[in-house]
Amino acid sequence: MNRLIHYGSTDAIPFYNCSWKPESEWWQNGVQRPWLGYPITTFGIFIELLYIPIVWIIFKTKLIRHTCYKIIVLLAATDMCAISCSCIITGILLIQGAVFCAYPTFIYICGGIALCTWCGACAITLSLFLNRIVSIGFRDYADVIEKPMGYISMVLSVVYMFYISFFTTPACFNSLIMAWPSDPLSEKEPSKEASIFYRNDSQAWNNWIFITCMLFMFTIYCGLVNKLARGQNSKASRAIFIQCCIICFFNSCTAIFYNVLAFITPSPAILVFGQLCWSINHGCPALIYVTLNDTIRREFKKLIFRSSTNKIEEGTSSAAGKTITAVSKI
Repeated sequence: MNRLIHYGSTDAIPFYNCSWKPESEWWQNGVQRPWLGYPITTFGIFIELLYIPIVWIIFKTKLIRHTCYKIIVLLAATDMCAISCSCIITGILLIQGAVFCAYPTFIYICGGIALCTWCGACAITLSLFLNRIVSIGFRDYADVIEKPMGYISMVLSVVYMFYISFFTTPACFNSLIMAWPSDPLSEKEPSKEASIFYRNDSQAWNNWIFITCMLFMFTIYCGLVNKLARGQNSKASRAIFIQCCIICFFNSCTAIFYNVLAFITPSPAILVFGQLCWSINHGCPALIYVTLNDTIRREFKKLIFRSSTNKIEEGTSSAAGKTITAVSKI
């Protein structure tokens, strides 16, 4: 984003000049894909609407007092911004068959937002896993460590998002490959100098570090939960394991896909898979909250169906259950 501010327009940025060809010809470079655009746009709108009552429930039930739910609210805000790019805007551009040079300034800005929210979501997710590991693994010291560590991680995550947004190369949409590569494909002839200018090492390092830390924390967290739940509350333990698997799968697939995309263009099936992983990655937390979190699910049913049941669902009655059901992304 700093380049756009420095040069004043996308056409003035080196290797982003689209003026050498009429706009009508740029549209011919794209491919309309309504079969993919409409579903992910609909999914994005659904998730955006779903997040609103979830965040309201977190505040209504006073869950926001807990550090992990403060992180969850920050993650929800980040995911909502990400969904607007990964699903809604991407879906509309796919329906139209747009390329970067069709809307250069708009796509440049959206690409910066998409990239910063992706990297920010990675950082916040790791913060959430770390928070849960400390809460379960160091319960005797959790009251002292958890809150300051949570606030520090949230501040660092926000600062990191600003860095990614303003000081790294944004992603640029192209309907031909159904993705957001860093290369706008706007040059007459590809050059080594342009490739260096487009390269985003920060994104690549973010993805590899994220995958490594995620798998490491996933192993530790599931081990701690299994140890805590042994002999009791197996339902909650299984639910936590399922959540962790879902989170790791879509995050890791998205990270690997975009790191590979920087070097080669995969087959169309893999391109579609990568786009779906990115979209679902930011949407699955909302689905997890309303299906696997006992408190949010109960309050969500009350809100939607106006039910007034006071039933305490299985798995939340024991002390261990209360501890392990406040999990990452729950």
